[in-house]
Formats: sequence, C-alpha cells, structure tokens
Amino acid sequence: MNKIGRLGVIGDVHAEDVRLEMSLAHLEQEGVDAIICTGDIVDGAGCPDQVAGLLQDYDVATVRGNHDRWLIENRARHVPDAHQQADLSDEGMSYLASLPTQIEIETTLGKLLLCHGIGDNDLQKIWPGTPRLPMEKSEQLDEIISEGNYRFLINGHMHYRSLIHFETLTLLNAGTLKGLHRPGFSLIDFEQRDITAFECDAKTVTFAKHLPLDPPQGSNPWSNTQAFTGGWQPLVLYPD
Repeated sequence: MNKIGRLGVIGDVHAEDVRLEMSLAHLEQEGVDAIICTGDIVDGAGCPDQVAGLLQDYDVATVRGNHDRWLIENRARHVPDAHQQADLSDEGMSYLASLPTQIEIETTLGKLLLCHGIGDNDLQKIWPGTPRLPMEKSEQLDEIISEGNYRFLINGHMHYRSLIHFETLTLLNAGTLKGLHRPGFSLIDFEQRDITAFECDAKTVTFAKHLPLDPPQGSNPWSNTQAFTGGWQPLVLYPD
C-alpha cells in the first residue's frame, strides 16, 4: 500500500448513520487517500447496521470501541441509547466482532497508530490537566512513546477533537459524530502538515477549524504523560 498523504478521520460514531454518510461523502469529495474511524459504532439514536454497512462500503479502517466490546459481551446495557444484540443483524454483529483494537497506517510523515483508547485499552483517556479536568496519565502511551515506532496516534473515547503534542509523537483525539458533543470529523494533510476540521448537523457540513500538525511556535511539547503538570490550554479543533 502507498503511504497516505491525505487522511480522513472520523471519531466515535454512536449509530449516527446520517452524519456518518454526510462525513464520508464529504471526505470522498475532498479526495482523501484513506479514511479511518475510532469505533464505538453502537449505542446511539441511529441504526448500527446502517453504520456498519457504510463503513464497509467506503472501506473505512475501523477499530473496536468500548461500546462495541460491551455489546459483544452483553455488558453495560444500561448506558443511554444502548443497543441490544437483537437490534443488529447477524452481519452487523459479525462486523463488530471482526474489528481489531489497533491498526497501523503508513503516512508520508511516518507511522500512525489508530486505536480507541490507548493501544488495546479501550477505556484509557489522556488529558494533560486543566482547571476543570484533572490529569489523565498513561503508562501505556508512555511505553509507545519510548519505543519510538509511531509519529502519530489517533484515538477517540473522549469525544473532544484536540491535539496533544509530545516531543516525538502527536496525539489527535478524533472526537465524535454524536449529536450532543459538537459532532464533526477531520482531514489530515501530511504533505501540507496541517489538519482541517468540519462540523455536521442533521443536513450540512461546515468548516470548523484549520491547524498545523506541528506544535505551536514557542510551545514546549511533553516528553511523555509523566511530564504533565496541569494548567493546559487545550489545542482544539472547534470554531474560535
């Protein structure tokens, strides 16, 4: 496979089949080389079978989220908008069961790791710490950084489109298509070294934010999560 120069990034879907179809069509029109998704296909207001079909039709590289795992294991069915196994077709359940926890992608700027949380841990959150939210450190991410195999890591789970810059790795949280969490998606151009975010309501896709992939000038990227000190000013992919 050729190295990816332009990559479409879709976060946690949560059965938002209408927004997913709009997002995929927009990214296809943008001429991306590939599209990825951070999972959590189920547990939402829309149709999970429709979501599974769209992801397959557009050949989207997708990982399994914790909500997908919970449905397969028939656990945590008390969560809001929870689906039951009977809500999916046999094909839909088979698709969920087939999803990996991690996918490696070769980009023109280096190797990228796609996962839902961090690595095989689909519940792991990363947060440098702000006045409103405490720090979330990760020995798993620190090990990934130390091994030096990846230039980028894209995950979901936190539903917050944001960039966290480490010295040797850039982490992008892909956000979500879920309606209550400022739904949207992103396009990374590795050749131009930038990322463009879009938002989508029930009918339209609109431009949201444009940011460089590289750390802001004058910033001091962290060595790993143990270097977090709190007081972070989030670098987000939402309109100013």
